[in-house]
Amino acid sequence: MITPKILQGTRDFLPRDMAKRDFVMNQIKSVFVRFGYDTVETPAIEYAETLLGKYGDEGSKLIYRFHDNGGRDIALRYDQTVPFARLVAMNWQELPMPFKRYQISKVWRADRPAKGRYREFTQCDIDIIGTQNLLAEAEIAKVMAEVFQALGFKNVAIKFNSRRLMNSVLERLNIPREIQTIVLRTLDKLDKVGLEAVQNELNGVMEPAVATRLLTFLDSRGNNEEKIERLQTFDVQEIREFLEKSRLFGIPEGVLEFDPCLARGLDYYTGIIFEAFLKDVAIGAVCAGGRFDDLCGLFSEESFSGVGVAFGFDRLVVGMEQLELLKAVSLNAQVLVTYFDENTLPKALATLNELQRANINTEMYFEPTPLNKQFKYAAKKEIPFVLIVGPDEVKRDEVTIKVMKTGKQKTIPANQAASYLTGYTS
Repeated sequence: MITPKILQGTRDFLPRDMAKRDFVMNQIKSVFVRFGYDTVETPAIEYAETLLGKYGDEGSKLIYRFHDNGGRDIALRYDQTVPFARLVAMNWQELPMPFKRYQISKVWRADRPAKGRYREFTQCDIDIIGTQNLLAEAEIAKVMAEVFQALGFKNVAIKFNSRRLMNSVLERLNIPREIQTIVLRTLDKLDKVGLEAVQNELNGVMEPAVATRLLTFLDSRGNNEEKIERLQTFDVQEIREFLEKSRLFGIPEGVLEFDPCLARGLDYYTGIIFEAFLKDVAIGAVCAGGRFDDLCGLFSEESFSGVGVAFGFDRLVVGMEQLELLKAVSLNAQVLVTYFDENTLPKALATLNELQRANINTEMYFEPTPLNKQFKYAAKKEIPFVLIVGPDEVKRDEVTIKVMKTGKQKTIPANQAASYLTGYTS
């Protein structure tokens, strides 16, 4: 006999888990659709060359890569942005430009599992491709804010920065290109390890005086305007324009936080970048992304600038559970119709059909067993109502409705069952 087990960093989901996940996913989708995003799908496996070298050295180490039976070098999808860029390169002539898409799919990373961090997990991506206008970044930020609102999060920070701005700071300080990626990744740790640790790490790759000047420029203290003011000797027009267009979108004051040290580790970002956090839950970033100007050009002579973010779906679910935002989520069945015997079965099935035609989620018990067992089944499935169709009810053309939460019962004419229950289940 095989011992049942699953790989570390992967999970099974039981019906109650899936009810919560479906609820969260539907809330997210509803926002995407409201903003006019259409969905696409890409394969779970890609040629390894499609993915390798797009995420930086660290990212490439986390790609699940193997050879199939035909000897092809293939890899599991690491994110949804690179496969999307490949999809656009192959199909751009058939797509309206700019093109807005969403995709909700699983991705795989050979990472160290931790709380809210898995090897197989779901990402919810939105992207706008085919425009360089910062209105696209502002819309992405608006969608992020709307998703968090739809999910019930009240205390959120959408942090943003500009890779162009960061690159210009590094060049002004004559930081060699060969260590710029290391410097960016070190700066990105500031929230996690603190200023002193970042200073010490930077001192190991550059002159301490240069490291100090760099951290002075990229000081994250104060409000957005104060931080921009410290960077006035650089071109901060992109930051100002993004904030102005975000204001016109009606993004609530205080949600957007300019963070000059935010770097995002992936190599393909070129402009505005994002990371969003739930201030009430210590779980890390729950949404991240940014502008990518050159990604499609890796797969085609045509080059399309794009911007997008990925919501960490699993972290959002964990955050909602911790904040008790999923307590009201129910399973699918709202009514259980009992099965007494073969004589009552026709009437029971007729009632089932009537309730389902009224769009009431109804199921039938499959065995003619004692009512107590059927009640236990309903309780285990969290079905709020049991509709009893026994010999006495059939004789009088009635049904008895048992409310599982209170144990109270009410007998009504059978032809009123659908209208009676609609008021409670709609």
